[in-house]
Amino acid sequence: MKSLITHAFITCSALLVLSACSQQSTGGSQLLGNQTSKVIALEPLEKVQNPIPTQKNWEVSTGSAMGDNKVHPFINGNIIYVAGGQTISSWNTDSGKLIWKKNIGETITAGVNGSSKGTSEHIVIGTIQGNAISLNAKTGSTNWIERLSSEVLAVSPSQNNRVAFRTVDGKFHGLALSTGELVWQRSQRPPSLTHLGASVPVIVEDNVISGFDNGKIIAYNMISGQPQWEVTLALPRGLTELDKMIDIDGKINVLGNALFASSLNGNASGINGSSGTPVWLKSFSSTTGVSGNQNGIYSSDNKGNIWKLNPQTGDPIWKLDDLKRRSPILPVTVKSGLAVTADKQGSIHWINTTTGKIVAHTVGDKSGYSVEPIIKDKSVFLMGKNGLLTKLSQ
Repeated sequence: MKSLITHAFITCSALLVLSACSQQSTGGSQLLGNQTSKVIALEPLEKVQNPIPTQKNWEVSTGSAMGDNKVHPFINGNIIYVAGGQTISSWNTDSGKLIWKKNIGETITAGVNGSSKGTSEHIVIGTIQGNAISLNAKTGSTNWIERLSSEVLAVSPSQNNRVAFRTVDGKFHGLALSTGELVWQRSQRPPSLTHLGASVPVIVEDNVISGFDNGKIIAYNMISGQPQWEVTLALPRGLTELDKMIDIDGKINVLGNALFASSLNGNASGINGSSGTPVWLKSFSSTTGVSGNQNGIYSSDNKGNIWKLNPQTGDPIWKLDDLKRRSPILPVTVKSGLAVTADKQGSIHWINTTTGKIVAHTVGDKSGYSVEPIIKDKSVFLMGKNGLLTKLSQ
């Protein structure tokens, strides 16, 4: 089998998910309503013996509660941008001081994103009404607004004067970053039942790569929108509609020309991002996506287990089962040899990436977490569902 790592490696993970799906969606829409489900009491967290020292550098209430909308923070230089509800704001990463805040006037459901290279002048978001919006990164003033076909679920980084928006109806829209003009549009028909959210599109070379609710990852030329390659990570199977859900909702991790991603009811696999050639395939189960580096890739499965996998083969290196039924978000590695995750109760967990053991706990947003941490140097930034933005270090 061809080695996955040359200059970099590529992995896409399609992960069987939805053990605790008490919500449902129709017609490719986001999840609607709650169904009654049995509440299972959680085991208390085990006390960490001799925990490593960690520091909460600052913590601010941004006033931007995102709820179940997965709106990711974006770091641009020494500024972090966060959004939720109807507001977007920017904060100094060193001091935690507010720089600007803007009320959009409609619910923000996607973003925040900006340039894939260097300092970004445009900050891009999407809304529940289907508006693609570009803001001035320094002031928050509106550059342009473009109406798309339906609710926006994800926004790509910008590159070569292009930015791509994924909408709930399965369409993928390429816009000119400078003007907001629609340049190209592609579509994948969504299944009748889908999971909440969408993976954030990523850039590899001149292509923008997106996951879709039909279990496919597709690369499009960023300038023209022409399809470059397509990989099917999962096919519908099972007896019920829930079993057949194969959405790609989690993080697609890019390392050089290598990818890592996730899907419901599918597999973990390694794929070359330039050619779209799969290298390995493993059965796995998660909606959080995949993170990691050449030393190991990480994911959280549908039961709440944290896994470290071999990036060359997908074989397990270790499994951490201390967070079962706590819905931990995707663990992300820090330079000090640690990984950080957080759960639906608002606890933040530090994991030794060599041993797979939890080495410290920190209290965060008590409403819990739904999007993965962002790492800058040795600092960790976490945005909670209730809008609490926290900077941590070790």
